[in-house]
Amino acid sequence: MTKIIDFALSKAKTIIVIAVLVLLAGSYARQEIQVSSSPNIQLPFISVSVFLEGASPEDGSRLIARPLENNLRSVQGVKNISSYSTLGITRMIVEFEIAHDMNDALIDIQQSIEEVKSELPLGAEDPQIQEYSERSFPAMTISLQGEGSLRQKIYFAEEMKDMLESIDGIYEANLVAAPDEVLEGVIDKSKMEAYGVTLDDLYNSINNNNIVIPGGRQDTGLGSFNVEVPSVLETPSDVYSIPVKVTKDAVVTFGDIATVKRTFKDFNEYARINGKDTVALDIFLRDGANALDTKNSITLALNDLKQKLPPNLDILITDDETVITEQMVSELEGNILGAILLIMVVVVASMGLRVGLLVGLSIPFCFLFTFIVLISFGYELNFLVMFGLLLSMGMLIDGSIVVTEYADRKISEGLTRFEAYRLGSKRMFYPILASTGTTLAAFIPLIFWPGYTGQFMKYLPMTVFFVLVASFFYAMIVTPVIGTYFGQHKSVLSSKDSVDKTGQFIFDNISEFYSKKIKFFIKNPVETMIACISIVAVIVTTYSFYGKGTEYFATIDPLEAKISIRGRGNFSALEKKEIIESIEERLLEIDELKNIYLKAGSDWFDSGSDKIGSGFVEVVLPSERTISGLEAIGLISKVTRDIPGVVVEAEPDMGGPQFGAPIMLGIYGDSEDTVTVAATEIENYMRYEVNGLTNIFSSRAYPAVEWSVEVDNQKAAQLGVSVFNVGALVQMLTSGFKVGEFTPDDSKDAIEIRARFQPEDRTITGINNLKVQTSNGLVPVSSFISLVPQQYKENVSRRNGYFYHEIYASNVPGVLVSDKVKELGNWLSNQYSDGNIKYGFQGQTEETEEVNEFLVVAGGTAIFVMLLMLLTQFNSFYQSLLIMSSVVMSFVGVLLGLLITNKPFSSTMTGISIVTLAGIVVNNNIVLIDTFNRLKSDMPHEEITKIIKITCMQRLRPILLTTTTTILGLLPLALGLSVDIIGRDISVGSRVVDWWSNLAQSIVFGLGFSTLLTLIFTPAALAIPAKIKKLLEKREQLQINPQQ
Repeated sequence: MTKIIDFALSKAKTIIVIAVLVLLAGSYARQEIQVSSSPNIQLPFISVSVFLEGASPEDGSRLIARPLENNLRSVQGVKNISSYSTLGITRMIVEFEIAHDMNDALIDIQQSIEEVKSELPLGAEDPQIQEYSERSFPAMTISLQGEGSLRQKIYFAEEMKDMLESIDGIYEANLVAAPDEVLEGVIDKSKMEAYGVTLDDLYNSINNNNIVIPGGRQDTGLGSFNVEVPSVLETPSDVYSIPVKVTKDAVVTFGDIATVKRTFKDFNEYARINGKDTVALDIFLRDGANALDTKNSITLALNDLKQKLPPNLDILITDDETVITEQMVSELEGNILGAILLIMVVVVASMGLRVGLLVGLSIPFCFLFTFIVLISFGYELNFLVMFGLLLSMGMLIDGSIVVTEYADRKISEGLTRFEAYRLGSKRMFYPILASTGTTLAAFIPLIFWPGYTGQFMKYLPMTVFFVLVASFFYAMIVTPVIGTYFGQHKSVLSSKDSVDKTGQFIFDNISEFYSKKIKFFIKNPVETMIACISIVAVIVTTYSFYGKGTEYFATIDPLEAKISIRGRGNFSALEKKEIIESIEERLLEIDELKNIYLKAGSDWFDSGSDKIGSGFVEVVLPSERTISGLEAIGLISKVTRDIPGVVVEAEPDMGGPQFGAPIMLGIYGDSEDTVTVAATEIENYMRYEVNGLTNIFSSRAYPAVEWSVEVDNQKAAQLGVSVFNVGALVQMLTSGFKVGEFTPDDSKDAIEIRARFQPEDRTITGINNLKVQTSNGLVPVSSFISLVPQQYKENVSRRNGYFYHEIYASNVPGVLVSDKVKELGNWLSNQYSDGNIKYGFQGQTEETEEVNEFLVVAGGTAIFVMLLMLLTQFNSFYQSLLIMSSVVMSFVGVLLGLLITNKPFSSTMTGISIVTLAGIVVNNNIVLIDTFNRLKSDMPHEEITKIIKITCMQRLRPILLTTTTTILGLLPLALGLSVDIIGRDISVGSRVVDWWSNLAQSIVFGLGFSTLLTLIFTPAALAIPAKIKKLLEKREQLQINPQQ
């Protein structure tokens, strides 16, 4: 295979052109690649919504959810089926296995729904099927705030909506807290009854006078004329003159019994931002849209709109995920550049300017090659890709360092640049191939990481894979070609005669110190190995007693939090607004909060009798506060806990994969009442008996009160009154009875015309005072109806065929989720051992277990593949296992780092670092043992101890250089520093640091500890076989000549 190097050297100009093309194409790919904050994950959920007007939650669950559940279970790839039935709506969430093709899933769901559609109740609307994706969640919220009127805000909000929806990257802009317009006819009940006007009269009169009548065209022979019959309502005044009742004595018009005004429908949603009423827009991006480019287009559009806004209105952007996108990508780019500078300083100082630049060129080459591959496969640039580049930076130059260092040594022996680089590439081809292969063997299993976490994290191992493939090509092909043209003429080694002197003060001192110590290690291999093993055992034992437990992901200081407001009672929309205003007033007193957005009311799919409102808060920048973001968000519960009957829950956005809450407990059973009782017991236990938990709530809604209008059908039939007539009258007391619609010139959409009684008549008891026109004249409806108050069940939840409730909780800072899950699990197993109630931890807890299982399998697979590769390379079990011993040492180094930093073991971040280290740390041993074998072959009569010493001294410089460059790339993050060269900023505890410090610290400690022990343990282990052989020979001689 080394012949490819000769071929590359013979076609040097072609190789240089290819390298230049990679740099140019990669630069273009970097400019064009899509940028996003988090990985664009295909969410494995499909929702099915069925509307059946008037259906109770129980009826929806029984008549709609059950038949759909039974049929959907047979769909391939389905993992869980959940249903939520509320008044008039049943919504089902079908969860698939994460790797399932969602296009196939959508087709299968549609076919399954078609099969069961005939079993649904009459009157049920066609099921609405929606696939969850990136566009299902708003990318930002744009608020229009100020002292202007509601009509003014809505007008400009609609202008903004139309403007923004014309931008390519925007899928939809949804208006929030903007009620629909309505033309309202406020009916005088006494006049309506006096004139004998019925609701049928109102409905028929409006509709008959609001239709398009084609007049046609008349051709008289002397001319041609259009004939028009004006019959469409165009203005509110047109409604006044419509006749609603005609008798022989008079004509009663709509204006005689009603006052007509153009207004808005009753509010069911209010929104406020930073203490002011607002009309907002939730912005949803299209799948695959470039978040930063779309944000720039939005900014330009809003700047144009601001020129038209009156001075009493202003625009505020909040909950903007593109801010984090830009910050993370920009900060990581700055950290990458900072790491490059640190690495280049070390390489140039150690190997000279020309060799340093030759090695340094591998960084942009490999990075730009990776951008080409990413954009070719349709992947975006996110912070995981950026960290993958940062993580691989130290590894990618290892091959170039080894080749150039060997070439430098040969130049010091008198070879030309051409011969030196040619020999260096050929000599190091198989060691570099083996070291690159073992590193890839560690990362490749991570690419196939299943589950939601795997979909989120796969960009990191993929990036490292592409970078390392490019680095092997650069080290083996590009380095010798460029080295023969632009490499050093003179070696940095100060003497041909010495293999351990370079003329560099720092390295020569380290080399001299190591040279003295290595003699002891080689002469006393057994004692040295016992000492190393003892150190490892002490660290492992200490960690088993003093380790801080485990956590799922990195601990990230949140920048924002979702707010959920719940309370028991039948609150009106206005009462809900007053509650959120009182909460808002308290939140505004928290100086660490920047933006506070709250809205009263909820979406239909997130409603509940106890749901008062929701929203979010944003925390000021770390430089503007003295406490952490988590502590700032914790103040929300503190300042609102004394509000009677209201619970304010703040769920911090901790970054990474989101699961709703750190602890999610599912309660299942065959009886809804049994599940509800169990959920109440468990929630109370968690709230009052378990320490260390906060934000505890459940999916169990508080019962509400509703009024049921019970109609005596027989009496009503005798009077000639239908249930429809009664229902229409009741609507006159609530939201109004729709009698028609019209489209005025200043509106893009049709406006409903609704009739309702005066405010003083719109009461519950007012129903008894209503009169209905019958064949016997006006008759009070109280003669055949009765009002009955009853408890109203807001929703019915089911999951996989069982009645179901969920309980959510968060851990307070300093308390591990795993400890609380274990504590709860012990209590639950004793409390519900009879089997009537089933339970299971879900979300983050379930994912943590899957992550741990996968990483064990991935690590085992990686080690097995690496061992096979090493056996192929060295054909020795002893040497292969000796190389793999560095993996154990790196793992112990990670545990040592966790003890020193006093941090818990992160299943995701620390787990990735251990698998990553398994591929990195073996590289030093591979090069060391390969050199030992070569020298042993070249000097067959030399003592093994001398060969080991020469090996160690020759490989000391490349081992220290490759280790130092890898550590330097991650050292700032490991120290909790973000060194942003582009932004000219050094920050402590930034979001990038929160994300990656755990992983960086683990790699720094694991690699540093492993390298230190490798330089001691491996030489001693190499000396063991020779010492054993000598002992056996001596024993054999004693047996032959016992007197000696």
